Amino acid sequence: MSTIAFTTLGCRVNQYDTDSMRGLFLSGGFTEAAFDDIADVYVINTCSVTQMGEKKSRQLIRRAKKRNQAALVVVTGCYAQLAPSILAAMEGVDAVIGTNEKKHIVEIVSKLLKEESKTTVTVVHDIMSEDIFEEIPLYPSAVEHTRADLKIQEGCSNFCTYCIIPYTRGRLKSRQPDAVIVEAHRLLQAGFKEIVLTGIHLGAYGKDLPDTPKLSLILRRLLEETEVPRIRLGSVESLEVDEDLIQIMNSSDRICPHLHLPLQSGSNTILKAMNRHYTTEDYISLVDVLRTVIPGLTVSTDIILGFPGETETLFDETMHTLKRLRFSHIHAFPYSPRRGTPAASMKGQIESQEKKKRVEIINTLSALQKDVLLHSMIGETVRVLIETQEGTRGEGFSENYERVCADGLTEDQRGSIVTVRLEHTDNHILFGTVKEDS
Repeated sequence: MSTIAFTTLGCRVNQYDTDSMRGLFLSGGFTEAAFDDIADVYVINTCSVTQMGEKKSRQLIRRAKKRNQAALVVVTGCYAQLAPSILAAMEGVDAVIGTNEKKHIVEIVSKLLKEESKTTVTVVHDIMSEDIFEEIPLYPSAVEHTRADLKIQEGCSNFCTYCIIPYTRGRLKSRQPDAVIVEAHRLLQAGFKEIVLTGIHLGAYGKDLPDTPKLSLILRRLLEETEVPRIRLGSVESLEVDEDLIQIMNSSDRICPHLHLPLQSGSNTILKAMNRHYTTEDYISLVDVLRTVIPGLTVSTDIILGFPGETETLFDETMHTLKRLRFSHIHAFPYSPRRGTPAASMKGQIESQEKKKRVEIINTLSALQKDVLLHSMIGETVRVLIETQEGTRGEGFSENYERVCADGLTEDQRGSIVTVRLEHTDNHILFGTVKEDS
């Protein structure tokens, strides 16, 4: 029986893909080892969103081979799709598998284990020609978290000028609604109390399917056809938050009141250069409406700093916008040029040190805004999904996606949802006591 080890870089969608592949291997008779242990096969699910992601991917390939010279090293994910020849030429790489070929990975690895030849196998096809969602059921036993991601969408057709994702994930591809519900039932039966809907371009769900079902329809069907206690949305573009989505989010406390809405820049000049089809005014107006309509809603975002042409004045515009919006968290990233994207050849490239400085400024602002939010929640009662527990104390996330440390748990409440009265906050964590009626 062969042992297999996994590691993942990048986004939640990548983690879902790793969990799917883990399930395929476990059901195929493999046993799992930790990535830093000795294994027969190492699977590295790569990221290509930034240059740093690619650098870390290469480092992990070398680390795996050092662990066991005789092991197979299999590289998949976005970097494998984008630059298969570069990875195939790396010493120690035995297989390079594209982003739409994961369903064949066990077959490929099993064949390689039987062969004495060490010729690198490359299975990467033109992702732009693929228009069907790659259906790989998620094996619940392969999920290592108390929350289960449910991937319902793949690919993106937006072509923001900085982004390589359309070239690594291909066109928009949505999962059939019935398949989503079947998967949700399997996860519920496995004991998961929270399902997180994920996708590369989640808000565009259904645009490629007959009858163009929307994300709001999936939420409605999950509410009506399953008993999933908590449903959470992954990242959604602000342009795709419509009245139907707002209405369904506000109709049930089973849908978590948190939205991650990527802003990317608080300057209209930079948004236009990024090929983002909204203005800061549009975004601010939407967030104001959402906070008015959905009680307790928190909003987090992504920001890219140091985009080509971002002068000090334009950066100040972003600061002003971020202060106005009062996010629960700001994920700030320095702009990373990606070869093949329009932004990589734009004039006005910003020096690395300046980008780093701007990221630090935004991180400081984010921390201040987080403190204000958490202090405003003291005295409130929230529902917390316990992810880790030691004795009578556990940690997890509230419905509006804030980390909570809860005292007063009974034995073995990991994976349960409990009611917690919040008492104080420290180091960006809320602390409270479990109410007796939990």
